[in-house]
Amino acid sequence: MLTLRNARVFDGWSMLPGRRDVTIDGNRIASVGSDAGDGDGVDLEGMTLMPGLITCHLHPDFYKFDIFAGEKPGKELPPGVMMAIGVRTCRVLLESGFTGYVGAACAHDIDAQLKMAIAQDIIPGPRIRACGHHLGTTGDMNNRSRWWKPYETPGLDLLADGPEGLRALGDQPIARAAETSKIVASAGHGIPGRIARNMARDEIASVVTTAHERGAKVRAHVADKEMILECIELGVDILDHGDEIDEECSEAMVGAGTFWVPSLVYLWSLFEVGYAERFGVTRAIYDHVRTMLPVAQQAGVRILIGDDYSGVFRTMLDDDPLDHEVGNYGREFAYYGEIDGLAPADILSWGTGNAGQLLVDPPATVGVVEPGALADLIVVDGDPVADLSLLARPDDALKAVIRDGVMVIDRLPPRARRAAA
Repeated sequence: MLTLRNARVFDGWSMLPGRRDVTIDGNRIASVGSDAGDGDGVDLEGMTLMPGLITCHLHPDFYKFDIFAGEKPGKELPPGVMMAIGVRTCRVLLESGFTGYVGAACAHDIDAQLKMAIAQDIIPGPRIRACGHHLGTTGDMNNRSRWWKPYETPGLDLLADGPEGLRALGDQPIARAAETSKIVASAGHGIPGRIARNMARDEIASVVTTAHERGAKVRAHVADKEMILECIELGVDILDHGDEIDEECSEAMVGAGTFWVPSLVYLWSLFEVGYAERFGVTRAIYDHVRTMLPVAQQAGVRILIGDDYSGVFRTMLDDDPLDHEVGNYGREFAYYGEIDGLAPADILSWGTGNAGQLLVDPPATVGVVEPGALADLIVVDGDPVADLSLLARPDDALKAVIRDGVMVIDRLPPRARRAAA
């Protein structure tokens, strides 16, 4: 057993009063309280113990991805090199304080293979909810660039048509250990050539039914209100982007238990590099989503942290917020913290308590500090509720990372171990 003593505790929802002792037994939290019982002790001296952070929209194989080149995603580099990028991403995540990620589509079954390699202790890495390819239809927005260079082997996108075709297509990633199927329901959110619909209603329904029958979830790239409501009605579990979400959509999401990943840093970056208009993003769209976030939070929507990290703007921004670099994922917390009407603790819950409900399926619990939960934890020097920007400065503020009960990063001062000596 390991006891972490004298800590401020953010439990995934709020900062608990006073200081607490948290005991870990194996890979689970055994107790949270003032009387931790026997076990090795580490005095955290008032530092913050909190759930490990979880990003819920991650493409692990995107790196220095040139969105302007028009190449087929997933084919820009050989599969082995793209897997190496995924291994690098896992390291960056841990060093940034992220102990989990929910995949948002990848090529070559990279999510599932990373998860396998981590489970077999071949590489260190976060807890993963694996996603497969993008599932789409012939002629949709992902099947138009360089049409004279069709996929000979799958890259990021798999294509089929009709409910039976989509049902068969939806089986493929699940059979290859994906736990989430990703559909591209509509364009928008910085995708050129905006159209209202990429998939027919019966095609979406077929993917959802297939996934749910096999215990998998479905996430959708979707921006238009009509398509958002249709996806919710048909049982899509996660809405990516949702640029036209409004009060009606929020009410529907709460009723259905739908997760929402707004991923606004990408849109902000488009404005920063001057490509927003070219990519169909207006200031009105951007401001609308910022306005809706407090409304959705108040309504009870399960909002999540995550964005399209890829290094896509590294040649245009001196400090690309979407590069896979240590500290960049944590910038989202302070970014959203600048929006009026959002409380810091609520924003932290987007990357802890809410995210844990998506990362693992019941009866497992993660993303919270409570007895019985999986011991994915971090120690932060300071109070992230008072200063969300701490999570963007892991080199200074991140003092320990515990993944599945094991200390994988230990920067605690030597004096903290006196109680364990």
